[in-house]
Amino acid sequence: MTNIILCGGAGTRLWPLSRTLMPKQFAKLLGDTSLFYRSVERNLSLCDDYIIVTNADQWFLAAADLAAMPLAERPRKLSFVLEPVGRNTAPAIALACLELDPQELVLVSASDHHIKDPASYRERVGAAAALAREGYLVSFGIEPGYPETGYGYLQADAARPLPGRACYAVKAFKEKPDAASAERYLASGDYLWNSGMFVFSAGAYLAELKAAAPDMYTACLSAHARAKRSADPKSGYPLVSPLLEDMKAIPANSVDYAVMEKSSKVAAVRSDFDWSDVGSYDALYELADKDANGNAVKGNAAAAGALSGAGAASGFSAIDSHGNLVLSERAVAAVSVDNLIIIDSGDALLVAKRGSSQGVKAIVDGLRAGGEAERALTHAHLTVHRPWGSYTILDEGPGFKVKRITVSPGSRLSLQKHARRAERWVVTGGVPIITIDAERRAYALGEIAQIPLGAVHRLENEGSVDALIIETQIGDYLGEDDIVRLEDVYGRA
Repeated sequence: MTNIILCGGAGTRLWPLSRTLMPKQFAKLLGDTSLFYRSVERNLSLCDDYIIVTNADQWFLAAADLAAMPLAERPRKLSFVLEPVGRNTAPAIALACLELDPQELVLVSASDHHIKDPASYRERVGAAAALAREGYLVSFGIEPGYPETGYGYLQADAARPLPGRACYAVKAFKEKPDAASAERYLASGDYLWNSGMFVFSAGAYLAELKAAAPDMYTACLSAHARAKRSADPKSGYPLVSPLLEDMKAIPANSVDYAVMEKSSKVAAVRSDFDWSDVGSYDALYELADKDANGNAVKGNAAAAGALSGAGAASGFSAIDSHGNLVLSERAVAAVSVDNLIIIDSGDALLVAKRGSSQGVKAIVDGLRAGGEAERALTHAHLTVHRPWGSYTILDEGPGFKVKRITVSPGSRLSLQKHARRAERWVVTGGVPIITIDAERRAYALGEIAQIPLGAVHRLENEGSVDALIIETQIGDYLGEDDIVRLEDVYGRA
């Protein structure tokens, strides 16, 4: 069985922690490993192969997580499908299924879910796989613990049981309900949370897609056939990269709307493996470890522990404060506050009442509708991870920007030039190789490289430790899109 992991979401309800270039699935929300890492790990005993479908600007985050896994525990076979633009889940699954033998069973899972009961999960996957071998498209319906309005629902047809424990035909799919409908669903006993996880054969899914959404199927076929094929220069993982114009030609739709709601072959396994999509700060609070006063703390704010009294020199200090969720890279002090969500990402601060965190999406929508500075807050953090390392914005203002650039060993930036800015690089660590027009040489600690406007340049690290640069940009426009790439080992335009 192949695990298709859908890994392209932005997690807007967890802003400002989750953003386009660092979405929630790669954040270490619940311990020392990311939700994506745990998703891979959870399915190692179930699946031989993996296909990760992700945004073209995020795949290297997944590759870095995989590199952090013990060598003996990594997937035996893994490849990436890199979407230059997202078209929702139905095309994402199709592009992955087109990579497989039609008879291959696939487990479609999200990259950002949390499951507490792995034994029950494995048993339910086994029940789903048995139905999939009979030609069913199988969904995992989660036993609802309360009338949640943030999840979609599916209605299991008790009059049409299928082989296997708690397996049924699906009667209907329902969108996220209002509170009254959610109460009614819970009381009926027939409705389950729609987990967004599935098991079916690759061929069965593609056949149902072709019947239900022929235009989407045809466009996916074309995008797959014309996709560029390469490999990650660090890991060697195969990369399948559909062309931007081909992806834009694919109609966007979810797997539920495009296929599952229209198919007569949909089944559900009723499941109770303590599942959460970690889709809000309220959900995160429920999953997080808490101190004696119910405070859940993570980040540098937790450096001194989840403290319940005053007097801490750093970390989280609280006096008469209870039931708060605090995620911060700085020290936080709370006095006589209860049931708050406090999220500090360095460039943005969110304060909300617990129970109201679904409203964060409206904040993000407002920022995206704003000016350049507002939109930027939804796109990237102060530290941005790239295939070659990372950069951190230290300061910026009219006509200038200062960054700290970290280039990992064995990595190189693209050979590039800028139309509207000059740059000054000061070496603060390692021995980087710097190209400026015709000259390419190693630079020592403290040396300075001046890069005039329009000069062709590149930064490389052939050493065994990180190369560190302080970059100062000067120009009338300092956006990241002012880059003309002449050569790039990561295949970026």
